[in-house]
Amino acid sequence: MSHSIRQVTAVVMQVRDEVGVLHHVLCTLRDAGVNMLAIASQRKRGTALMAIPEDVQAVRELAAQRGVALQTRQVFLIESDDEVAALCDITGAIVNAGLSIEDFAALSAARRYAAVLTFADADLEAAAIALGLDEED
Repeated sequence: MSHSIRQVTAVVMQVRDEVGVLHHVLCTLRDAGVNMLAIASQRKRGTALMAIPEDVQAVRELAAQRGVALQTRQVFLIESDDEVAALCDITGAIVNAGLSIEDFAALSAARRYAAVLTFADADLEAAAIALGLDEED
């Protein structure tokens, strides 16, 4: 099976845990013309939204204009045709490299899937190698 695997920049922002916060963020991004490849809520160490925008710089500029503090982190975005055991080769390569995945999310639709994997910063280089990415990717 052929996977598309990219190391991409995700933005993370702390948000208040209140009704409508996700709606507000999504509408703000929409109004600025920013498309998201993925967005997820995390409640580890407070409530946060982690998003993978197509245009990271646009999100940085929007956040600066609105006084919103952002953190960035490198994550891996995997896309492919969906089939039984689609992620077994990938997770096996990670296990064989002795790595632990920090966070994982996946979704399948229309016979395609996308997954986002996060690792500790210290494991990023080893994860890239385990996932078959070389320095030119």
